[in-house]
Amino acid sequence: MLDLEANQLVSRPFPEVAQASRDLPMEVFASRDPSPGGDGADPARWVLTFENLFARTAFVEDMRRMLATLAEAYDYPVDVEFTANFLGEGYYRVNLVQCRPFQVKGGGTTIAPPRPAESQDVLLEARGAVIGQSRCDNVNRVIYVVPSVYGALPVTDRYAVARLIGRLTHPQDAQLVGTLLLLGPGRWGTTTPSLGVPVSFAEINTVSILCEIVAMREDLVPDVSLGTHFFNELVEMDMLYLAMFPGREGNSINEGFFQRARNRLSDLLPEASPWAETVKVIDAADLADGGKIRLHADALEQKVICYLQRSGGKPQSDRP
Repeated sequence: MLDLEANQLVSRPFPEVAQASRDLPMEVFASRDPSPGGDGADPARWVLTFENLFARTAFVEDMRRMLATLAEAYDYPVDVEFTANFLGEGYYRVNLVQCRPFQVKGGGTTIAPPRPAESQDVLLEARGAVIGQSRCDNVNRVIYVVPSVYGALPVTDRYAVARLIGRLTHPQDAQLVGTLLLLGPGRWGTTTPSLGVPVSFAEINTVSILCEIVAMREDLVPDVSLGTHFFNELVEMDMLYLAMFPGREGNSINEGFFQRARNRLSDLLPEASPWAETVKVIDAADLADGGKIRLHADALEQKVICYLQRSGGKPQSDRP
């Protein structure tokens, strides 16, 4: 809630707010707690549900029409912020505060990628957990923490891998790296190394695309953060987040490509060569025939595909 006297956003238990706001049409937003005891009309027994707002007013349909009108005007779907003032007897006024088009980074309104002709051309596919702005990008460098190898490490080594990631994502000349894709098992930024890689955001703030793989080892499938650990930072840094669920339809990772491609880890940090089986660093510049690593992400459709493209524009094979 917004505390007008303190001029700041604060959190309060809803019954406390209801008790202090008896002039609000509480029946629009809340339902009475059905548990026994007490007076059913007591404001302290209201539970915030929005049940009547959605079921007994035209609010949803009005919002749908407003969003459709804005999308038609901008030629893009939009994200909005709004206020709604309820005036009694079912009447309300919606005030549009902000409107932001969901444009595609890299230009254009469509990001449907050409489907690679061969399955080995697809490096990564993800469906259903995409947060950030849609985009079409060339990926310059991929850093991949191998889930099965990382999952077998002791805790102290997992902290060592996290520090290594921080060094890899902050080279002396970051401009030479360009678009950086970081993918690994479980939660990035976890405080529990058994659930993921315990990096701080400062260690990965140069990353363009962050992927959490819902896999660790055969006897452990970690819950992922779905971007919640760094949500505000992801938004501010325009970072794309995605989760990849191995075995789920529309999700896959090309392990063969990452095993066969040249690993630049020892070239970049010679002292880190013992970690070469755990951390793979792959540069698009090392691909045969001047090929590219392309990424198409559609936040509206919740789809991401990363694939190899030949210099002539066609997908290429994953030859090392």
